Amino acid sequence: MKRRILASCLLLAFEVTGVHAQSFLCVGQLATGFDWLNGQWAVSPPDLTDKVFVLQPSGSPDEYAVTRIGDEAPSHYCPLQRRSDSTLLLICGGQANGFTFSSKTLRFQENYGIGYTNAGDSRANTPHLVIGKCTRLELRGIIQ
Repeated sequence: MKRRILASCLLLAFEVTGVHAQSFLCVGQLATGFDWLNGQWAVSPPDLTDKVFVLQPSGSPDEYAVTRIGDEAPSHYCPLQRRSDSTLLLICGGQANGFTFSSKTLRFQENYGIGYTNAGDSRANTPHLVIGKCTRLELRGIIQ
């Protein structure tokens, strides 16, 4: 929780210069997943403490970047889609590893689905689904 509050405060202190598009802070609220435990697959919700994301323009006029707090690089680059009511819709990645977001509902969904089929039986790749809510960021300062 302290990490989320610190991340929120730091992000609010910065501004992306030259970009007037909206940015968002998204925090995971509920998750489900599977884990390899005691020689079998079991339902095991992932830890939500690292499921905090920043959504912001990537620098390209038609693309957004999704970056998990603590990561050096974005996990997704998403094509910019606008609904008829001008709200933002992001559909990034795919069923194997994806992220979706709506600025109309301020909700997101992050999934990792390839782990079970791609790596066999181990704790190295555990499939999961995270849902959560986002808030608009009004960035002030300079991000470098």
